[in-house]
Amino acid sequence: MTHRFEKKHLPFISLPRHKRSDAFIKLKGDIKREAAQYNGLFTSPLILDESRDSQWFDFYFLGLDKFTIWNATIITARLALQDAVYDLAYTRTVEMMTAEELEAECKMEFVPADRSNTGKILTYRMIEQENKRYNQFGGLTFSEQLEKLEAKIIDESPPTIYECFQTDLSYGYGIGLNIVLDVETINRTAIEQAIIKFRELGEKNWQAENSVPRERITIK
Repeated sequence: MTHRFEKKHLPFISLPRHKRSDAFIKLKGDIKREAAQYNGLFTSPLILDESRDSQWFDFYFLGLDKFTIWNATIITARLALQDAVYDLAYTRTVEMMTAEELEAECKMEFVPADRSNTGKILTYRMIEQENKRYNQFGGLTFSEQLEKLEAKIIDESPPTIYECFQTDLSYGYGIGLNIVLDVETINRTAIEQAIIKFRELGEKNWQAENSVPRERITIK
């Protein structure tokens, strides 16, 4: 699944109606122009990979009130499980470390790699750190401990995953929308299915009553 880093901004939802309407009209035109590629229901800055390995996608689509743009990320239930397992394993691993150990583990150092004829630094390269082994991990490195806990969580207490729509009002462009869908792969059909269902639900937060059956989700 992707992590976004954005400059400080006013949330889209707080903008005047005429600015939101202008953005709506512009996106409507973009979707129309790119209908041959995305079938006229959404658009994206990304190229849609419809292979069986595609597990997520970012896209934009129009709201029903003519003042709303949805800035969406869709992931499969499999990827949602993978992310949840990683988060649990990471938290438990960090809890076993001191603040000093964690700082050292996350520290990155760079040295000049290329210089111009005048001596100006053009590029840097990262110094490869030695993987430290920790007593509290039984001699394992940070990465090895993380992988060990991930496997243990999957075997003993995998997180429960639900299909859902979760909105985020903090986005600078459109309203954020995180979607988890119980499908094998993210393709155009899955995205269109999610948009149609979200609209039928009234464009609001939603979580399925029943969780995705565990036997349907496998982490490769």
